[in-house]
Amino acid sequence: MLSMLSSTLRSSVVVAMLQICFALIPLAGAHAQNAVVVVNGVPITNFDIDQRIKLIMLSDGGKSPTRKEGLEELINDRVKVKEGKKFNLDLSPAEVETHYATMAARMRMTAEQLDKVLQGRGIRPPGLNSRIKADFIWSQLVRGRYGQNLIVGEK
Repeated sequence: MLSMLSSTLRSSVVVAMLQICFALIPLAGAHAQNAVVVVNGVPITNFDIDQRIKLIMLSDGGKSPTRKEGLEELINDRVKVKEGKKFNLDLSPAEVETHYATMAARMRMTAEQLDKVLQGRGIRPPGLNSRIKADFIWSQLVRGRYGQNLIVGEK
């Protein structure tokens, strides 16, 4: 009876030790999703930064931004959306899709073709959608705040 109990105890200890060891080993995919920073309760992951860098490269003609620039742009987007919410400015997913389709049409493509172009460059379309949302909300906020008093000129 005693040997049976010690055998069961040993098995339990071994299982517990294995669980602890496996819990300490980071999974490759999970590591990439760790939050680098949290802005207004929304995490920004390494994956988000990588996606934004690819998007910036695509829109800036191949110029490679730093990780810091990609992170700063993501932080700014989160702040723009948060500020817009203070003034009840938001875009529904359907409105974002409409703006996305309009952007694609300006490039003489359908939204599906734009999806394929982005995916071919390793960019997931939701990354562009979040940028569209932040930029639209910010432009509405600025227009509402400054209206006719805003004059843009060259220096």
